[in-house]
Amino acid sequence: MPGELDHIAHAHDLAEDDIARAVRTRQGTVALLGRLAEVSAPETGTAKVLLLLARMGTTACEWIDGDMVIELVDEGQATRVEVSTELGGGLRERVFSPFKLQAPLVEFVRAMARVPHMVAPLVIRARGDRRITFAASALLRRTTVPPPPIEISADSLYVRAPAPAVPKEGGGATLPVVTSGLPLVGGGAPSPGPGPASSEPPADLDAGWDD
Repeated sequence: MPGELDHIAHAHDLAEDDIARAVRTRQGTVALLGRLAEVSAPETGTAKVLLLLARMGTTACEWIDGDMVIELVDEGQATRVEVSTELGGGLRERVFSPFKLQAPLVEFVRAMARVPHMVAPLVIRARGDRRITFAASALLRRTTVPPPPIEISADSLYVRAPAPAVPKEGGGATLPVVTSGLPLVGGGAPSPGPGPASSEPPADLDAGWDD
């Protein structure tokens, strides 16, 4: 497998073929997640990792048994990802070791707000300021076929850092540059926004990738 993932220079390079090939085996999934963690960085499309995690909740991934739980945990400028299965009685078993993505949790929140179905068929079990928990029951994973491949615009994946203030002509006080995207409150968590106005896909979403 050495060299097979060298074409992924940052997370936005992740393609449908990479996901479909990797998710067939535990070894392939771990290798791809490891590569994505290695190249992860803020504002480089790291939220695209959600497409791979979501694919693990479908019939394309046959090597996981039981109910699957995925947690994204805020670690400041990084996000820790933990994947486990539930054994009953409140016990869990890790599918593989936790790994860290070098991008803030807000990037993942913003991507899901813009393109909610990128995490299908995973469901959000719990959501707090510093943790998001997804779940996929064993029944759901056994009965859900992989969704059609999708392309996501850069605007849905990136969270732009505030631009420097623009000096007013003649000096004196400055005015901040207002950037687009979800407003932030408190410690950087996104404030809730309204849901999609209709069931139509977002305007910035391509219907699919060519085979």
